[in-house]
Amino acid sequence: MTNYSIEIVECIASWAQELKTCKGDPQCIEQCGKELRKRLDIIFPPSTKLEFDNDKISYIFSTIFFLSNRLNKALIGLAETDKAINNLVSEKRTTLENNNGDNQDRQDFQNILNKILSDYY
Repeated sequence: MTNYSIEIVECIASWAQELKTCKGDPQCIEQCGKELRKRLDIIFPPSTKLEFDNDKISYIFSTIFFLSNRLNKALIGLAETDKAINNLVSEKRTTLENNNGDNQDRQDFQNILNKILSDYY
């Protein structure tokens, strides 16, 4: 008897618990994502061992992998964004405003944000 739905929920729950210990560290989040994919590989058997070798079942499995991968990348991107914002705010101890002196900071931040978006989204 299979318990894919139960095992996947438990896998995602343990992944979320591990992510909490990362405290926003992008490298830690990336490592947790690698561990998640390893656990998903264990839960889902190779298609050659699946009794009901069926495209619809493979579609369900691949959707889980795709969504977990996208979510992990989005979390890494979010952590990188937090880091960029915190670095800018802590250096200036203020928020970005439309002052002439902040134009370079605003452009630098926009460049960092564009890189994060291209890397993770």
